[in-house]
Amino acid sequence: RPAAPAPSRAAAPARQAPAPAEGSPEYVRFCEGVRKATGIDLGQYRPAQMERRLRSFAQRQGVNDLDQYLASLVRDRAAMDAFLDRMTINVSELFRNPERFEDLEKTVIPSLLRRSGSLKIWSAGCSYGAEVYSLMILLKELAPSGRHDVLAADIDNRIIARAKEGRFAPSDMRNVTPARRNKWFAEQEGPTWQVAPELRRAVTFRQMDLLRDRFDSGFDLIACRNVVIYFNDDAKDVLYKRFLDALRPGGILFIGSTERINNADQMGWQKAGTFFYQKPE
Repeated sequence: RPAAPAPSRAAAPARQAPAPAEGSPEYVRFCEGVRKATGIDLGQYRPAQMERRLRSFAQRQGVNDLDQYLASLVRDRAAMDAFLDRMTINVSELFRNPERFEDLEKTVIPSLLRRSGSLKIWSAGCSYGAEVYSLMILLKELAPSGRHDVLAADIDNRIIARAKEGRFAPSDMRNVTPARRNKWFAEQEGPTWQVAPELRRAVTFRQMDLLRDRFDSGFDLIACRNVVIYFNDDAKDVLYKRFLDALRPGGILFIGSTERINNADQMGWQKAGTFFYQKPE
């Protein structure tokens, strides 16, 4: 789930050139066709892993080769939309990995608030909003009077529209305490739970491709969790360096439980806890 361009205080140039795809000729043709049709650059993903996924998608549609699969996607917008839904893996829940959100509540965010009472935060690859609303709840509880600047971005416009609604299934709510459920959510038919309008109004949502678009700068906290697992190592290195540039000194990057930053020390990161990295002061 990579996450339209941010304002002019960018930390990197806009629109890097697409990476040449690697893999079988059929896969390379597919990547080029998808890039032309959607702007999504599959060349920055691990080719063997991605090609296996794509062939599996194609076979489920009764298609045996990627050329035919690409032709069907270009011909049928609904099929392309379904393909993009599968490509952008929107698996999340509120307060996912609750022990890490406890670290945020008790250590990370309080340390950032000691430097500034208003924080600038980015949920990069926000999916349907569970992560950014979890962060908003912590901000409202820890610094309710702060003028916080909160950005949530994703590559998929449809999932952003869903995130703006702020509706969650019971399975998304399992790590939400009863007190938070009563204060920040309203139960609706379905059953679903809708986040409070106060929280929805506080978040700016934006479409963004993390591998191509400009980043803003001066963030205190960037959360990018379970987003880069299909990226190749070069793309990961570029992304983590850009995140480093986008943070203010002392800012924190929060990554997923299956991820790590290779050569973090050489890049300039300092370890700041389990799945937390800090930009040096």
